[in-house]
Amino acid sequence: MGEPTLASLRAEGADRHDPVRYRYLEVLAARLPDQPAAVQQVLAQRLQQAVTAYAERARAVGGAGTGGVGVKGPSPLAELNRELDARAQADADQVRMEGGASASAMKSVREFSEVWARISAEQQVVKALDRGPENAGPLNPHKLMLRSISLMRDVSPDYLRRFLSAMDSLLWLEQANARPKNLGIPPKAARAGRAKT
Repeated sequence: MGEPTLASLRAEGADRHDPVRYRYLEVLAARLPDQPAAVQQVLAQRLQQAVTAYAERARAVGGAGTGGVGVKGPSPLAELNRELDARAQADADQVRMEGGASASAMKSVREFSEVWARISAEQQVVKALDRGPENAGPLNPHKLMLRSISLMRDVSPDYLRRFLSAMDSLLWLEQANARPKNLGIPPKAARAGRAKT
């Protein structure tokens, strides 16, 4: 038996084994004549290797006893989809057995938290834009920062929300780092101590 070709694979029904890969091989074969002669030789050799490998995989799936390449069983994509559906069903069954109310409550809390974070970020942006300098020049750092946040809000609200969360964390760390300088002395006592000296 000679080397397999795309036509012989289609005649045997092997084109249904992996339709996407088979289509890729067809397109590669169709583009081959447009290439320079030196490139055609290299690509033709690679194409033949790919077709041979495809035929071997199709025969392995079709089974040795069938006598042909024919497709036996579903495609790999269909198998993957079936496996994912089975896992999702198993997870849903386990949640139902462990108490579906708590799982749905947690989902509601998560959704509420996301909505609240989105609203909070939007309010922060609106407040910052309202407080912006009115007569600032085009290169004013405060104005540039507000313009960046406004563009972020338009382009990617989720990124803006994460950015604001990171900025809040940095601000909190800066404030927490500044507190130990007073060493727990109340502000009035610190001022009174300075006035005595």
